[in-house]
Amino acid sequence: MQYITDREEIQAIDRYTIEVIGIPSMVLMERAAMAVVQVLTDYAEELDLAASHPVQALIVTEGGNNGGDGLAIARMLSELHYEVTVWQIGGVKHETEQYATQKHILQQMGIPVVYGHSEEMVNALRQPRYDMIIDAIFGVGLQREIVSPQKDVIELLNQAGGLKCAVDIASGVDGTTGEVLGTAFRADVTVTFGAMKLGHIFGEGADYSGDVLVADIGFPVQAFRKNPPCCYTYDREDLTRLPVRKKNGNKGTFGKVAVIAGSRDICGAAVLAATSAYRTGCGLVEVITHVNNREAIQKKLPEALLQVYESEEQAAAYVRKAKEWADILVIGPGIGLTETAVCMLKEVLRGKKPLILDADAITILSEHPELIQSRTDHFEGPFDIVITPHMKEMERISRLPMEQLKKEPVQSAGIMAKQGYVCVLKDARTVVAEPDSKDCYINLSGNDGMAAGGSGDILTGVIAGLYAQGLPLNEAARLGVYLHGLAGDIAEEQCGHYSMIAGDILDGLVEVLREY
Repeated sequence: MQYITDREEIQAIDRYTIEVIGIPSMVLMERAAMAVVQVLTDYAEELDLAASHPVQALIVTEGGNNGGDGLAIARMLSELHYEVTVWQIGGVKHETEQYATQKHILQQMGIPVVYGHSEEMVNALRQPRYDMIIDAIFGVGLQREIVSPQKDVIELLNQAGGLKCAVDIASGVDGTTGEVLGTAFRADVTVTFGAMKLGHIFGEGADYSGDVLVADIGFPVQAFRKNPPCCYTYDREDLTRLPVRKKNGNKGTFGKVAVIAGSRDICGAAVLAATSAYRTGCGLVEVITHVNNREAIQKKLPEALLQVYESEEQAAAYVRKAKEWADILVIGPGIGLTETAVCMLKEVLRGKKPLILDADAITILSEHPELIQSRTDHFEGPFDIVITPHMKEMERISRLPMEQLKKEPVQSAGIMAKQGYVCVLKDARTVVAEPDSKDCYINLSGNDGMAAGGSGDILTGVIAGLYAQGLPLNEAARLGVYLHGLAGDIAEEQCGHYSMIAGDILDGLVEVLREY
């Protein structure tokens, strides 16, 4: 598990480290510079930048501590025989104590700092001169819109060639929202310190950050404990959270999932959701769907227990039986918005079995909010429901404007969680918020190739399959999202971003779990 911080959280961790623990700011600055230099030298070797000439590096700064990191980077690169040019734009007259100290060290070493928005530097940027450009202008503390001369310089830097590296965060990207504050440096790689920032993940910040590498510069564990970030993500070590398979188990041991999916004209959603539940390790999956889908499901997934309805009465009867039989029920993928679909959702909500509401079920609930009352009658607190809306469905059910959802996905998911749901808000970076918890999971696995019809149906089945095998509902949601993304990453390696379809994610899921 790794923390993800907003602007205020990382600043609090930094202050605690310096003022309470007593680690000097200059020590952290030196460690930060060393981390960036290591990344830059690795890239230089990989790209063979020194093949014909010494590596030309431009470090662009202002007078803050982020700029101080840049000056230390310049010194270290110079010691490695890089030809460095240090440019202090000079749009901010104040220099911090740490920046002034680093500047003095450079002067003592005979490394000049070019000061001011000169025509000479502007012309230099218009030539294919620099092999790498290091952005150390502004750090995570920036909250105002960037204006000239920094705005002009950043736009020139973006037009220049060479490898572009941002120190901690790309200048101009809001560290909490990822919003671009007027303009922003467009990095190929960002080396950030202590923890990833929300601004690296959300909004335009994801595009401007490039590859984000987290460097440990010595923030103590105690600093994180005293200032715990609200957001976190999983990594490969968290696959140990997967349910343990019992060697003497049977199909009943590994749980039962009922998938209420598909409709008169839609079958694929039912197949994908049910198949992914099986592929995740569930022992038995029952599919309740329209009679038109009988042949296709029997062909595509003969392992499924199949109940097909022709009328609303039949559909309701099958759902009632499923509530008695299953450990968890899934409803929504492809069921449509008909009276039969409404009837099935109403029946599902009249009970205490855990539920996953997806796709059309979320839209129906947004149009008939009174349906949830039959559920709340049985629960005083959280009522064992996972909802998995994409942004448009979230807009419907939450009544929050799209602009707010995009700008504040963590807070928006939290609003739904406070109503008693485990909210899986699906987007490029999926967020999982839970009732009675201020902590929020943000998923970093996956890729844009997964933005294809049917991908969400697979996620729903994965979460259901994990719960059926014994994980708590909130953990099944978090780990399900992570697994789903890992499966998508394997699919992307095999198919590429453009050509992926949902079925490829299923193949990737098999591979992830086989490797584990």
